[in-house]
Amino acid sequence: MQEIPGSQGNNGEQEPKNSATSHIPEQVEVISDNISKMYNQFRESEQYEEIRDKAAKVREYIKDNPVPSVLMSLGTGIILGLLFHRKR
Repeated sequence: MQEIPGSQGNNGEQEPKNSATSHIPEQVEVISDNISKMYNQFRESEQYEEIRDKAAKVREYIKDNPVPSVLMSLGTGIILGLLFHRKR
């Protein structure tokens, strides 16, 4: 693992190399904790359940109607390709 410059202990000695938290800057750790908390809040929300329900309905529709699903995907791909196509 690569050490972070200035990661010395209080007495001027290098911290142990096996300490994973000594290699993560405090700001990154705080951001990671905040993202983790927000994700957990989202998973407990009603919107998350709605998204899961709708995804299950889409999967069920695709299983029941594979040919129309493929044709819709193909059509969508063609339309998006034409919209984003750049002439060279």
